[in-house]
Amino acid sequence: MSRYIGKRIKRKEDPKLITGQGRYVDDIEFPGTLYLAIVRSPVAHATLKKVDFSDALKLSGVVGVITGLNLRVENRPSNFPMAKTELLYVGQPVAAVVAKDKYTAYDAAELVQIDYDSLPAVTDPEEALKDDVKAVEGKGNVAYRKTYSSGNPEKAISEADVSFEEKLVISRVYPAAMEPRGVISVYQQGFLTVYSSTQSPHYMRRYLLNAFADKVKDIRVIQPDVGGAFGSKLFPYPEDYITVYASLLYERPVKWIATRSEDIRQTYHARGQIHKVKVGAKRDGTLTGIIDDLIIDLGAASHGTYLADIAAQMLPGPYSIRDIKVEVYGVYTNKTPLDQYRGAGRPEATFVIERIMSILADELKMDEIELRKKNLIKSTPYVNPFGVKYDNGDYASLLNKAEQVYREMERKAEKLRSEGRKVGVGFSFYLEMNNFGPWESASVRVRGDGRVLVIIGAAPHGQGTATGIAQIVADELGVDIDNVDVIWGDTSTIGEGYGTYGSRSLTLAGNAALLASRKVKEKAIRLAAQFLKSDPQELEYKDGKVVNPKTGKSMTLKEIAAKSMSVLGGVWRYKEEPGLEGTAYFGLDNLTYPYGSHVALVEVDDTGFVKVLDYYAIDDIGLVVNPMLAEGQVMGGVIQGFGETVLEEVIHDKEGNLLTGTFGDYMIPTAVEAFNIKWEYMEKGKSDAPLPAKGIGEGATIGTPPSVLRAMEKAVGKRLTKLPTLPWDL
Repeated sequence: MSRYIGKRIKRKEDPKLITGQGRYVDDIEFPGTLYLAIVRSPVAHATLKKVDFSDALKLSGVVGVITGLNLRVENRPSNFPMAKTELLYVGQPVAAVVAKDKYTAYDAAELVQIDYDSLPAVTDPEEALKDDVKAVEGKGNVAYRKTYSSGNPEKAISEADVSFEEKLVISRVYPAAMEPRGVISVYQQGFLTVYSSTQSPHYMRRYLLNAFADKVKDIRVIQPDVGGAFGSKLFPYPEDYITVYASLLYERPVKWIATRSEDIRQTYHARGQIHKVKVGAKRDGTLTGIIDDLIIDLGAASHGTYLADIAAQMLPGPYSIRDIKVEVYGVYTNKTPLDQYRGAGRPEATFVIERIMSILADELKMDEIELRKKNLIKSTPYVNPFGVKYDNGDYASLLNKAEQVYREMERKAEKLRSEGRKVGVGFSFYLEMNNFGPWESASVRVRGDGRVLVIIGAAPHGQGTATGIAQIVADELGVDIDNVDVIWGDTSTIGEGYGTYGSRSLTLAGNAALLASRKVKEKAIRLAAQFLKSDPQELEYKDGKVVNPKTGKSMTLKEIAAKSMSVLGGVWRYKEEPGLEGTAYFGLDNLTYPYGSHVALVEVDDTGFVKVLDYYAIDDIGLVVNPMLAEGQVMGGVIQGFGETVLEEVIHDKEGNLLTGTFGDYMIPTAVEAFNIKWEYMEKGKSDAPLPAKGIGEGATIGTPPSVLRAMEKAVGKRLTKLPTLPWDL
């Protein structure tokens, strides 16, 4: 029986954070550190003629100014970290001032003059698709085009009993981590140590080494405490390359920390999709065909195309349909580039398919739960029309559980409506893919004092992963969880890893830690056999000890580790290598596919203010290692999803100027908007891993928007097709 797995164990990571002992990038100081300020494009599109920094150099404390950095980096705007000949969006780096303190650096940045000739800008992705105004000179606006097709949806829709067309808009959002991005680069005798607010130190190292391999022997990347990321801190940004270059140029530590206004403008935005759907169905509710023209607003770089691919592949969701086509158009616009954010393509797919199901229910005047049951996949594994293999699960049972809550909320809503209040109940069913590979790593070491050190390649930043992995290792080794320490975030402590993203850490890093623990147990038996003068076949591992049932002799892990580290007479007298540790890598041959349902009871007042009166979520994520951690992920994700539905929208004017550049204009949910959430879980859809868990980190942001928007729609009696839907839209 598990002692820890499945239990609500309090997070081991929290004491230092809640007592103010966290150490973030901006807390780190080195003697002689220089500070960097970025000079940014003031316009969305222009030809860059000249950068005059002569006045900046006159300011006392300024060390130098960097312009036109001729460093090719993968998939950034024009493949350079700085604009060289063309300005592509407001805020694009144009120059960098390096000074002895940050205040001087920013003062000097204001003295840098940028000479440019304005060019027409394009900010509307539908206008960009027409290709009349070029977002990037010399390039067509359609940066990416791909067709996902199965069957004959045109025929299926033309022959359908009922059909409709709708345009669904998912606006851009800003990830809004509590801690803005930041980096410190320290140069020492041919080596670099980079401290970064990142969610993948190993990714950062690989990208930086690729860019600077001819200038350094090696790069060590350290992830301090990170104040949130949500996908936005996975890959290096232009500022990371510029900061590293500056430290190499001046052979000094260089620090760059984004201000909040910089972070809102320059941290890659997310979502930004338009879906023009055509849908056909039979009178009994059976879906017969879907055609979706998907336009993704890439901004000024093309590295976000995969988000549209994920959305397209997951568009069928948990429903059985064979005649479907998604035409993907990735278009350049003169905006901040687009990249991943919590859910990364799956929230967009679920929003579209769940809007389709709810609208179809209205068109047919059919109960929307019965409509979903009619189309729900009946058994798994199941290969969807685009070749995506859903692993396993009992969709019908989960839907039935959620339906009971939905019916109860509908009864509450009916009573409230009789009192003259505008209320509605929304329902969504989501299916997502996670545990993106290829693998993750872990090392487990038992020290001579008996403490167990677990080093993981994943890079958590608030999820509580260390607690979950400590539970796994403590159970496997049969030791007290208080004696298990989990560390991460330093490329010098574990050779390779990938990081934390795509709800992968607990499954991939957790299973790697499990396998590494098993190697430790095997090694413990071999060492104990020598110490106890026994045959390894005679020994058993149980409850943190190696035992010989015949003789009754035993050794604890602590005793084995301590003895393996001791040298008698200066000679190691045993055949087995000393040291008690194991390293393992774990990957899956398919992604995992958690699923769940959300139900929301919502009230809309006469001003358009939306209040959630009751909320329920249920998930099947396979084995739940720590229900408290999972529930925390759900609660945070629901509030974020609520924000995307009624508050959050990155808005540019026609000239490409950002109109939501502060938290006074870009609204995120606070404790005032928060609401109570009830969460339940099933454990029927277990993964194929030794520890059969799936991820929970993104599910709530996937299931929330369609359920809340449907509830709002029913409350006001008006079809809603946009995220967010703001008070004046109601």
